[in-house]
Amino acid sequence: MVYCTECGFANNDDDAFCTQCGTPLEHPAASAGAGADRTLVDPAQTASGAPGLPSDAVAAGQMPNAGQTPVVPMPPLTGAGQLPAMNAPITSSTAPTVPAPTGVTAVQSGGSPAQTSSNKRSTAIIVTLIALICATALVIGLFVTHTMGLWGGQPDASTSQTASSGEGDGSASDGTADKDKKSSADESDKDADKDKDESDASKTDSQPEETGPVITSSQLSAIADQYSSSDVAVSAMVINDESAKAKSSSDAVIATTSQSGKQFVAAGLYLPVYLAAMDSGNDDAKAQAATMMGTMDNASGNNVAAALGGWDAVNAWASSHGYSGTSFSRNYGDVAASNSGYENYSSSRDAALMLASVDAKGGTSLMNVDIAAEGVVIPAGMTVHAHRGQGIQDTWNYFAIVEANGHKAAVSVVTQYQGKVVAADLMSKVLASVDATLKQ
Repeated sequence: MVYCTECGFANNDDDAFCTQCGTPLEHPAASAGAGADRTLVDPAQTASGAPGLPSDAVAAGQMPNAGQTPVVPMPPLTGAGQLPAMNAPITSSTAPTVPAPTGVTAVQSGGSPAQTSSNKRSTAIIVTLIALICATALVIGLFVTHTMGLWGGQPDASTSQTASSGEGDGSASDGTADKDKKSSADESDKDADKDKDESDASKTDSQPEETGPVITSSQLSAIADQYSSSDVAVSAMVINDESAKAKSSSDAVIATTSQSGKQFVAAGLYLPVYLAAMDSGNDDAKAQAATMMGTMDNASGNNVAAALGGWDAVNAWASSHGYSGTSFSRNYGDVAASNSGYENYSSSRDAALMLASVDAKGGTSLMNVDIAAEGVVIPAGMTVHAHRGQGIQDTWNYFAIVEANGHKAAVSVVTQYQGKVVAADLMSKVLASVDATLKQ
């Protein structure tokens, strides 16, 4: 057996290192050479010679010289490979002697326990530093990739639930992918519907949505151009709930000819006075305005204008409601003022828009001039509520609200230098075209 010089553990003779602590083992037989004498040391023999040497060796003068290191006896085993306590006395009855080769110096080659502990602490510190560096690099990498959006997105609730309920057969993953695709498609559809709704809302804000028959500018221009390109103007529009709700005249959809914005003499146009009176809250003005509309009485019209604050007040109302082509400078029927250059003007476009507002305020039934008696041909089944006016410059105008096939339309025809017959013929053709549109 070979005993470890570090921990004292008993090792086999062929072991190179201690199997208990790993310290290199010293083999006395190998150090002293083959054939060296082995002598058991009697620990009790101390009086006649040096400790650890037999008495006959002392007698022969075989004491270790000055250049040799005394051999240290190995402590005996007290049990199954265990050393006795360091402070326990060693007796000849319990401890076998350890062979002590002659001239061998015991050397502790494994280093002191303090050095071994220091080496272990250094290794632990190095491992800890490496782990900290790796952890820091990992944290930085995760932060950078998260900032770049490569991971960390909030999963869809339904997708997460499906994935967590999968049982490892791959169906959960496939179902998640399908749901992701469906979710993306649904979101795209919602965005498209939202864009469409916003587009429709924008369209509604700018102009009423068309849900019924529509009168076009081209159909009116095809008629008006047969008579004149400068002295005839026609405007018409289908009247529906959206037209009645229009915030101003610019919000409505209206069909016009090239001269529809031109100012013509406003002969027979009582519409702006009536509408201004309805908006004023003045009961006297309203009552006289109703009389004016029912009889086309000039005196009643002039009284209404005076009650509203004069013609400047009427013009201010027209301007504030988008009727930019309308302005009045004289009383109704004042021929002298007209001859002096004071005139009332409006456009076919303004007149058609005012007709729609009159209908919205319930004034349609007040317009009852029999234009058929003046040569205008009214289509079968069409109801016509109209005003007619004539004046200087051979002006002849028609303003009518017509109804056919359950639909209403406002029609305005103004002329100058055309005369009664031409104006009546023009009005007849316009009514026929509008009737065909309303009956579609």
